[in-house]
Amino acid sequence: MSFLELLKDTVDKVDGAVSAMIIGTDGISVQEYAPEKFVDLTGLSAEASQMIKDINLAADNLGLGEAREFSIISDRCGIIMRKINADYYLALVIRPEGNYGKGRYILKTAVPKLEDEF
Repeated sequence: MSFLELLKDTVDKVDGAVSAMIIGTDGISVQEYAPEKFVDLTGLSAEASQMIKDINLAADNLGLGEAREFSIISDRCGIIMRKINADYYLALVIRPEGNYGKGRYILKTAVPKLEDEF
């Protein structure tokens, strides 16, 4: 399954999901799937780079181990990010009324399909 097919499948399986992407920790998007332009994915990629660094630093400082998943829930949308490996994350953007629990589950099941590709 190609990256684009996996991202499309991820969005299609989650009620309220509007886009998915694979993001490098350097802030560069590897692949995006966005049937509608709901959020600026280029901006999200760039901002995600700093968020990933900050969250990993906080988890390390608190002695929590590695941060495998995090989310940002705002008035306009939710963004769930799941670690693929040390250099890449899978992100899902969901509308406020979307199914965040299913989104987390689908990301958790999608990451093993991507690990061997990196």
